[in-house]
Amino acid sequence: MSHDDWNPDDFLDFDYGDKGSQKNIKQNNYEYSEYLASRKKDVNVAKADTRRSKQSDADIEALKKAQQEAYDRYRSNYDKNYKRKYGTKRKATPTAWIVRIYLLAFGLFAASLTIMDVLPIVWLLVLLAVLVLISAFVLPKMRRGGKKKGTKALATIVSILLIFIYGVGTAYALGTLSFLSSTSVSNKNHVSRITKDPFNVVITGMDVDGTIDEEGRSDVNMVLTVNPKTAQLLMTSIPRDYQIYLRDKDNAMDKLTHTGFYGVQSTIAAEEDLLGITANYYIKVNFTTVEKFIDAVGGIDVYSEYEFEPVKLKGWTVQEGMNHMNGEQALAFARERKAFDDGDRQRIKNQQAVFEALFKKATSSKTMILSYSNVLSELKDYFEMSFSSREIRSLVKHQIAKNLDWSIYKNTLTGGDDLQPLYGTGGEYAYVMSQDEESISHAKKLIDAVMKGEPLTKDDDGNINVLNDEGDSEGEEGNEE
Repeated sequence: MSHDDWNPDDFLDFDYGDKGSQKNIKQNNYEYSEYLASRKKDVNVAKADTRRSKQSDADIEALKKAQQEAYDRYRSNYDKNYKRKYGTKRKATPTAWIVRIYLLAFGLFAASLTIMDVLPIVWLLVLLAVLVLISAFVLPKMRRGGKKKGTKALATIVSILLIFIYGVGTAYALGTLSFLSSTSVSNKNHVSRITKDPFNVVITGMDVDGTIDEEGRSDVNMVLTVNPKTAQLLMTSIPRDYQIYLRDKDNAMDKLTHTGFYGVQSTIAAEEDLLGITANYYIKVNFTTVEKFIDAVGGIDVYSEYEFEPVKLKGWTVQEGMNHMNGEQALAFARERKAFDDGDRQRIKNQQAVFEALFKKATSSKTMILSYSNVLSELKDYFEMSFSSREIRSLVKHQIAKNLDWSIYKNTLTGGDDLQPLYGTGGEYAYVMSQDEESISHAKKLIDAVMKGEPLTKDDDGNINVLNDEGDSEGEEGNEE
């Protein structure tokens, strides 16, 4: 029976005269005690419920608030210990953003230098090591400051400056790769080791302004024989009116300048046949190229044998001796022939002087560092070559690593004055400089000597010869630097 069904009167119903009633009395007493205990428990529960019901809403809210505060204190201590051990994801501060940009810029700069591959490996490693050390010093100072006042601000300024330098350097590298890719064409005659093997380069200068795809006559014609191991460079100039034969026109006779109308490959073929060489590379330029290149490197210093006023630039006088020239002046100087008794022969000498001055300026370390971007941006649409991007970068890297002091020699083919029916004139007679076999033979000997690494020399009369070659004493006037 349930305690709730019990009645106290039930425990009083017993028979005093019944001997067996003692057992019933004990049983009833036990059950009665249980009943009382149960009732007492129910009363205590009821009292507790009553006390809780009497609590005010304010007390309940106060209790909840205290519990929340206790939880917040616990959570705060937990978060601090967790962040100290595992780090945290907090909202980035301006300083943190600068650090992130710095690391990104530095990574791109290092990658671009590596891909560009124009610095010797030792130079590259030293440069990157220095930048890493600077970064390890600057970045912590920028975030936490230092003992001295203003350390954090100074570190921030240095970091921003380095970010700018990294950005400019990366842009230069990418610009270089883009420029070299856009100006180079395929070439089957390239040498296998550009920094070790000698090679010949045909330079053809068109007598037009504008972009490099403009057609015109080949006004400047020069073969560069380069030996990177011996640091020798031989310039063999061919007069523009020199007699040649067109391989792709059934060996028809013409003068060299007309090959510009037929395409650069026609010019190359004519010069290869004339000098008995293989042209490994070519460079095609025009008037605009020369002006822009010279202006991009800050002008050049050119030696002139005479004082004269160029027809193409009235009001400016070339002084005898050394002259500093901008692009326009250098072009006028190189094109002049009417001011000289020797006419085109003296013009060729002046062209050689301009090229020599430009070569020296372009290969100087100062120019490579300070004017590099100007050259690339100025020449993109005015320059064509058959050097690959990798070959040019290898040559630059070789020049920087070795700091070569080039020996430059200049030779010019000579010939006679003649009138001949030419292909370019439709068979009509026109002036041509006839070939001189002795001059051509001498030019071939000089080219062969440089290709083999044999030294050249200049005699008292200014003639260029192969050193210790007594069999050839007659050479064209030139000079050695």
